[in-house]
Amino acid sequence: MIARSWDGLTAAGLADRYADYLRQTGFRDLGGTSGNRGVYVLRRREGDKARFRVLSLWDSMEGIRRFAGEDAERARYYPEDERFLEALPPHVEHFDVVASTGLRPAGAEAAELVRELETLAGGETWHGPALDELLGDLPVAAAAARPIAGAHTIWELVLHVTAWTDVFRRRLEGTAVEEPESGDFPAPPVPTPAAWDEARRALFEAHRRLVACVAGLSEAGLDAAVPGRPFDARFQVRAAIRHTVYHSGQIGLLRKAALHAEP
Repeated sequence: MIARSWDGLTAAGLADRYADYLRQTGFRDLGGTSGNRGVYVLRRREGDKARFRVLSLWDSMEGIRRFAGEDAERARYYPEDERFLEALPPHVEHFDVVASTGLRPAGAEAAELVRELETLAGGETWHGPALDELLGDLPVAAAAARPIAGAHTIWELVLHVTAWTDVFRRRLEGTAVEEPESGDFPAPPVPTPAAWDEARRALFEAHRRLVACVAGLSEAGLDAAVPGRPFDARFQVRAAIRHTVYHSGQIGLLRKAALHAEP
C-alpha cells in the first residue's frame, strides 16, 4: 500500500471554507478513483495560518496515476485553490506503508451495501418478498388496480421507486438533483401488458445501475458529501435501501388486496 501526501497553507480565516471546498473537489475525486483505500484531510492552526494535509492511501501507483495523471509526483489543483492557498506546491510525496491497523479491505463497506441492494431486487430479504417475487407474475390488471381508496396503485409505486432510484444514483455520481424530472409520483400510461412489462424493466434497470454505482464507491467515496444535500454518500445509499424496503412493503399489501379482489 502507498500513501500520497500533500500540504497546503491558507489564512486561518479561510480554513473552514477551504475545508468545504476540499471535500467537494480533491477529497471526492480521490475517494472516487479506483484503487483508493481511504482519504484523510488534516488541519492544524499555525498562528494566523492553517495548514492542511491531504493523505490518501492506495493499492498501487497505477491507482494514483488514475487520479493524478502520468506524472504521479505532480500535485493536482482545482480552479479555486489559488484563491485560498498561500502557494501551490508543485509536487506531492509518496510513502510505502510498512505497517497499519484497523483498515478494512478496499471496498468492503461498499460490497456490504451492494449485497443489501441486490437482495431487494431478488433474494432472501428480512422484510418480506423481494421485488422480483412481488412483481414478476403480477398481471397488468392488478398492477393498475386501486383496491384501497385514496392509496397509490402498485404501478404508481413502481414508477415512483424507479424515478427516485435514478435520482439517488445521479446524486452519488455527483449531480445535484432535487427530485425526479417526471415528478414525485409519475402518472402511469394506459394499462397494457406491454406498458407494464416496460415499467418493470425500467425499475430493475434503475436498480441495477444504482448497484453498479455503489459497487464503485471507496470508503472515502462513501464519506464524501452529496452535492446539494446535507449528508454524505453513505447516508444516501442507506436512504435508497430504506426507500425501496418501505415501498416493497406497500406493494406486498396492495398485491394481496388486488389479487383477492379479482373475480
